[in-house]
Amino acid sequence: MMTYDPRPGGRAVLVAPLILALAILACAQGTPSPDAEREPYYQRLGAIWKGAGLSPEAEYWRAPERTPGDFLSLDPEATGVWVSCDRWPDGSDARRFGLDAIRLSGARTDHEKALAVYRWVRRWMIYNNSNGSSIEHLNPGPAGHAVVHQADKLLNVYGVHWCGGQARAVEQIWRALGYRAEKVIRGSHTIVGLHYRDYDGVERWHGLDVSHSNVAWNDSYQRLLSLDELSTQWYAGYFQYGLPGNGHLYFNDHRMELHLRRGEKLERLWSNVGKPYQDNAARGKGMAQRVPDYERGPYLPFTYGNGVWRYAPDLGRAGWEKGLAEPAANMVPGRLQPAAVGSRATAVWRFRSPYIFSDAAVKLRLRRGTAADRVRLLFSSDEGKSWNAIWEAPDELIGNPEITVPICPKFEVTEKGPKPPAGLHSPFGRYAYRLKLELTAAGNPGDCRVEAIEFENTVQLNIYSLPQLHPGNNTITVRGRIDPGTALRVTYVWDDAAGKGRRHVAMVEKSPYTYEIAATGSRWEDIICRSITVEAVEMVDSGNGAEPSGRVSQPASAPELPPVERTMGRWNGQPLEDQLPKLDQVLAAVGNGQRFKRMVRGAVMRADPRMFEAFKSMAYQEPSPNDKLLAFVGMYRADPEKARPVLLDILGDREGRRVTWSKGKDKKDLGWGRELSWCEGGTVIGYIAAEAGWGEFLPGLLRVLASDQCKSGWGPRYGTVRVIGRLGKGRPGAAEAIRGVLEQKRGKEHGDTLIVAALAAGVLGDKGSIAALRRHLDGEYWPLKHNAALSLGMLGDVSIVPRMLDW
Repeated sequence: MMTYDPRPGGRAVLVAPLILALAILACAQGTPSPDAEREPYYQRLGAIWKGAGLSPEAEYWRAPERTPGDFLSLDPEATGVWVSCDRWPDGSDARRFGLDAIRLSGARTDHEKALAVYRWVRRWMIYNNSNGSSIEHLNPGPAGHAVVHQADKLLNVYGVHWCGGQARAVEQIWRALGYRAEKVIRGSHTIVGLHYRDYDGVERWHGLDVSHSNVAWNDSYQRLLSLDELSTQWYAGYFQYGLPGNGHLYFNDHRMELHLRRGEKLERLWSNVGKPYQDNAARGKGMAQRVPDYERGPYLPFTYGNGVWRYAPDLGRAGWEKGLAEPAANMVPGRLQPAAVGSRATAVWRFRSPYIFSDAAVKLRLRRGTAADRVRLLFSSDEGKSWNAIWEAPDELIGNPEITVPICPKFEVTEKGPKPPAGLHSPFGRYAYRLKLELTAAGNPGDCRVEAIEFENTVQLNIYSLPQLHPGNNTITVRGRIDPGTALRVTYVWDDAAGKGRRHVAMVEKSPYTYEIAATGSRWEDIICRSITVEAVEMVDSGNGAEPSGRVSQPASAPELPPVERTMGRWNGQPLEDQLPKLDQVLAAVGNGQRFKRMVRGAVMRADPRMFEAFKSMAYQEPSPNDKLLAFVGMYRADPEKARPVLLDILGDREGRRVTWSKGKDKKDLGWGRELSWCEGGTVIGYIAAEAGWGEFLPGLLRVLASDQCKSGWGPRYGTVRVIGRLGKGRPGAAEAIRGVLEQKRGKEHGDTLIVAALAAGVLGDKGSIAALRRHLDGEYWPLKHNAALSLGMLGDVSIVPRMLDW
C-alpha cells in the first residue's frame, strides 16, 4: 500500500492502491466522509487547473493562461508568434527550454541532462542586488504572492532572483521534463533537489546550489552526492538538510508567444534604453561572478534588456478596426471622428506583452477646431470594468497639432520597498492594459478627430532569453498563426567579423518557417546581436522568403564550452578529480598534523584506512568547524567500523572534555557557542549513523534535539529530526521526540522543521501522532499538508480518504 524509499534522499510516496484500500475500509466501517479540501489556495488552483490536460507527451508543459491574457483585439492578424534559433534554448516554455538545454549540451544520461538544465539556467540568470528579488505587486501569483517564482517569467523577463527563485526555475524545468524535483530549503538558503537515476542504476535525490554555483561529487566523479550524502560522503559547509520540500508551484500560466495586429511590431534589444521596470541584477564582485564570464559571452556586465512595441494602425486602410478591443462607439465608420455633435465617441485598444511594461506613450495627430472639442485618454487595468482619465487635451491645443502623451507614471520597484501608490493608473508593472480614446465634438464633428495615432510601449526583458546568433550557420524557426493577407517580417541586426550593423530580413507568410542566417567569426564574442524585430505587415504574395546571407562552414577553431564541472564551484572546497593529491602524497602527510590539515579535502576524497588516525586526531582536536566535520566524514569513509566507537564518543562529549568544540560567536565563552558546535557536529554524525544503521547513536541524537541550542529555524534542526526519523523505528524515544516537535511542545517550530517531522512520524509508525498530523493537514502550508497526508496514509488513517480522492 505504501512505498518508502530508504535510500539517501528517498521520499515516501502515496500510491493509488493505498487510496483504494483506505476507501474500501472506510465504506466497510461506515465512516462518515468529511468534506473535501477547503483551503482557499487549493480551491483557486483546482478551478484554474480544471481541464488543463497535461501529459508527459504534451508539446508544452503549461497551466491555462493567466497573464498576459490571450485576447488582443477583435481580429488580430498574427497570434502565438515565436522566433527561435537552434544555437540557443527556446525559452517560450519550461519543457522546450529543458529539451534544448539537453540537446545543446549533448546530454544522454539523466546525470548529464540534470547538469545541462542546471548549467543553462545559471547562464540565463544571476543573483539580485540590494533591490531584492523580482517582484510584481500588480501581478500576484495564484496564491497572492508578489515575489516572482514562475520559470517562464524568471527566464524571459528578469533573469534575476535570490537563491530560491533560481532553484525554482531549475525545479520547474526538471519537472516539465518528467522528473521529480523539489525546492530544498535550509533556513535562509535554498538549493534544488533533482531526482534521477545515476550511472550505477540507483535513483537518488541530488542537491545542486544554483545561485551559489555549488555541487558535491561522489568519489567516482561520475555522479553528484545525494542530499543526505552531503553530510556523510563530504561535509558541504552548513548544509545539513532535512530534505524539506517547499511545495510545488502551480505550473507556468504565463505565455511568452506574441500576438500582433497589422502595423504592430516588437523590437527586442540585446541592450537597454534606460527604462527598467526593476533594475536588480548583481554587478561587480561577489555574487555576480558565480558564473564564469565565458558562460555569458559578449553580453557583459549582466543587466536588463528593453524591447519596444510600436503599433500605428493605418487609418486609411480598410479593416484597421480589427485592431480594436471592441467595436468603436459613436464613431464615423472607418474613422476616429465622432458621428454626431455632442455624442461621446470612443475607441478602445488592448495591449498585451509577455514582457513587463516599463514605459508607454501615445503619439497623436489631431484636428481640433476649438477648446470645447474634448479629446481624452482613459486607462483600464481590469479589462474595461472601470476607467480612469489619464490625459485631456489642454485648451491651447488647437488646429492640427502633433503631440506625444506619456501615459506611464512609475514607482520605485524593490522587494522590500513600498507597494505601488494608491490610485496608480499606469501600464507600469503590468502585462496588459486597455486604453480608450474619447472624442466629443462641440461643433462640426470633422473638427474633432484623430488623423493618426501611434502607441509605443517599452518593456523589460532578459537579454539572455533572446534567440542569439553564434558563429556559423544559425537555423531560425518562426512559428505561430498568420492570417491570409498578412506576413511577418523578422529582422536580425548584429555585428560580426564581416562588419557592424549587419542585417537580415525574412518574410513569413506561412508558419512554421525555417531559414538560415550565417554569422562570420570563430568565437562567440565575434557575434554581438543588437536587435530582433518581429512585425505584422501586408502580404506581398511571394511566399516565405529570406535574404541570402551566404553559408559558412562551422568554424573548426571555435572553442567548445568547457565541461560543465569546470563552470561550477564545489561545496567547502571539494577538489575535482584532476586536482586531487596523489595517494602517496597524502599518506606521507599523515604524521604531520599541519601538513595533513592542508591536504584534508583531498584526503577525504582519497579516504584510505591508513589515514584513519590522522582524521581521528583532527576530529578531536581541530577547533575549525569545517575541518572538524570533514574529519568526521574522513574517518567514516576511511574505516567505518573503526569510526563507529570514535564518533559515538564524540557525540557523547557535549561538554567538550575530550573534544575541542568551537565557541563560535560566544566571545565570552559562556558555553552556548560550544554547545551549538556540538549540536551541529551531532547532526553530521547523525547522518552518518543513519546511513550506516547504527542504532546506538539514537540517545545522543535525542539529546541534540532537546538542546536549547538546537533552535527552531536553525538549519541543522531539520537534519536532526530527519536522522531521528530514519534511525529511530522500533527504538525507544524516537516517536515521542518527533511527536513533541509536531505538537510544538517547546514552542513554535519552524514550518520546515515540521515538514520533516510530519514525514518522520509516518516512517516511525507512530499512531500517537495522528491527531497532530490531522491538525497540520488542516493548515495552509502545503509542503506540511503533503507530508502529513503521506504519514496519515502510512498510519492507516481512513479519515483522509475523501480529501485524498479530491487531491
